[in-house]
Amino acid sequence: MGGADGHGAGASTASYGQAVVYEEKLPRRWTIATTMVIAGWVVYQAGILLPEDSTVWFVILGFSTLIALVFNAVPISKRIYHRVHVRSGQLTVGRETIPVESLTVDSLREARDQPSDAEWAASLASRSREELAELRRRSRATEPPRIMGGGWSVPTGMDQIVLETAQGESLLIATHHREALLDALMRARQT
Repeated sequence: MGGADGHGAGASTASYGQAVVYEEKLPRRWTIATTMVIAGWVVYQAGILLPEDSTVWFVILGFSTLIALVFNAVPISKRIYHRVHVRSGQLTVGRETIPVESLTVDSLREARDQPSDAEWAASLASRSREELAELRRRSRATEPPRIMGGGWSVPTGMDQIVLETAQGESLLIATHHREALLDALMRARQT
């Protein structure tokens, strides 16, 4: 993935002396496509209904706005809760900011070896019932990581990494570009 050196699929990073800058750009195709289709529908209806049936057109406009909001709820949620920035030694995920120095170097190294969601699902599918029961028992004994930035879960289409702070808190970070984010965090942690 080329995001670590300033180019790549949706990630921009650069190193300016001591400062590491990383900004994860979220995909916009779905939002643009649904907005264009719904706007086209509203304009088409305006051509048919206006000026005689303006009340009906305003009802269509209101429902179209509601439909646009429903179709774009996940991208809007990703923008609010899961936008990732690393600037001036601070990691910002959504509305939450922590110093990069508070992340342990060991957890950053271990995050590279964490399996992706597909690898984890394949691993679970290959286990016996006894092994799954043991995993379930052990997972209940430990506290799950807190999702950094808020939200209920990792959105569809995003990968996740679990990092640990120096205080022992486990943080789950949703990202589109796992390797680029980990590279930026390692560089920011080392400078």
